[in-house]
Amino acid sequence: MLYYIYLSLSLLGSGWIVYLKKPENGFAIVGLFLLYFILLFLLFFLLHLLVFALGGYTIDRNNLPKDIHTFYRWYGFESLLLLMRSLHIRIHLHGMEKLPKDTPFLLVCNHRSIFDPMVGLAYLKKYNVAYVSKQENLEIPFVGRYIAAVGCLPLDRENPRNAVKSIRQAAENIRSGYANYAIYPEGWENKTSDPLLPFRAGAMKIAKDAECRIILSAIRGSDKIFRRAFTFRPIHIHMDILETIPEDIVKQEKASELSDRAFRILWDHLTEHPADRYLSAKG
Repeated sequence: MLYYIYLSLSLLGSGWIVYLKKPENGFAIVGLFLLYFILLFLLFFLLHLLVFALGGYTIDRNNLPKDIHTFYRWYGFESLLLLMRSLHIRIHLHGMEKLPKDTPFLLVCNHRSIFDPMVGLAYLKKYNVAYVSKQENLEIPFVGRYIAAVGCLPLDRENPRNAVKSIRQAAENIRSGYANYAIYPEGWENKTSDPLLPFRAGAMKIAKDAECRIILSAIRGSDKIFRRAFTFRPIHIHMDILETIPEDIVKQEKASELSDRAFRILWDHLTEHPADRYLSAKG
């Protein structure tokens, strides 16, 4: 919403300036309009970042909101949408009908880029999805405070005891209805040419503890963002909701078995639908 507001104000403002200056020829009109449009949009963008920083400064890590539906969540998600739309990132969601509206779940996805959780947070917001994210992300100035305020939990990969605490907290939050959680079982961004890195079975313990279903998801194209972000060409990212591992199977199988099952399904899908084939696709 804010992106379109800034866009509209920039268009109106640049048009008004051109009207006041009354250039003498068509080239001057177009050039002046584009110049002031870009300057005004950048001004709104910078003001937005200033409010973002000030808002992050007011978040107390030791006294986080008890409900994820706050101003911070709204403004944080609007900031994500503003960033992605300004970079001409186009998100294509497939299989959204497979996501339950009133049933808790753990979302398991592959990991290709730092933009992956941004896509999930912004475009799955009506499903109250938060992430179990690496500890370092929550330490980013200002941004880390928003990440914590919207319900995301830190995963300390260097301290197994703290990691177990985060897994238990995520399971408790799912059970209580506070949020649904998403996690990347690979543990790292996949920078290889393989569809997936090996899964860490511990990620499935969240679903085991919460006794909830697992939703499998795949993301394609996000690893190309940094290569094409400033080419002014649309960047197409596809997020596929694949299938559900129901609660009864989650209860019956071990975490390692669930991990193997999820890995096979995601591997098969990503092998059959390589990202490069969809970089310029609109559907």
